[in-house]
Amino acid sequence: MYTEIQGDLYLGSALGAFFWGVMFGLFVWPIPRSLYAGWIRVLSAERYGMRVPIDRPDGASSERFIGHFPRGLDLYLPGECGVAELHTSFVVDAEQNYSVRGLSQQPTRVKRFLESIDLSYAPSRPAPLETALAMEDRVYMGNGEQESVVEFLLLPKEEL
Repeated sequence: MYTEIQGDLYLGSALGAFFWGVMFGLFVWPIPRSLYAGWIRVLSAERYGMRVPIDRPDGASSERFIGHFPRGLDLYLPGECGVAELHTSFVVDAEQNYSVRGLSQQPTRVKRFLESIDLSYAPSRPAPLETALAMEDRVYMGNGEQESVVEFLLLPKEEL
C-alpha cells in the first residue's frame, strides 16, 4: 500500500494539507482569548489611523460610541462624512464577545468576506440591530462620497 501512495501526487497533496491543518490547529488552539483586546481603527481620511480600545482594563463589559455629537462620545467623526450624532456602538461582554449595534437611521453596513449586514435603525423596531464581530470586519457609515469606514481589530493586550 505504501508504494501506491508514494507515487500519487494528488493523494500526497491532500495528506500534506490535512497534516498541516492538524498541526496548525494544535498549535493555535491553546491561545487564550484573554490575551487579546478589541480595537476600533478609523480607515477614513478625516481621522485615518486613530484607534480606540473597546475593552476596559479590568475586563468588565463596556460599550464605545461613534458619532459626531460634540461631547461625550468615545470616537468623534465629522458629520460631513456621513456619520450621525450617535451612529454606532461597539460592545464587549465579560466573556470577550464583541458586537456592533446600528443606532442611526443613516446607512450602516458591516462587511466581511462574502457577507454584508445592514444595521440601519428602523423606528418601528423596539431595539437596534446588532451583529457579532470578527477580526477585520469593516463598518461603513453613510453612503456615496459621505462615507466613513472603521475596522474592528483584535490586538495583543500589551497595546492597552
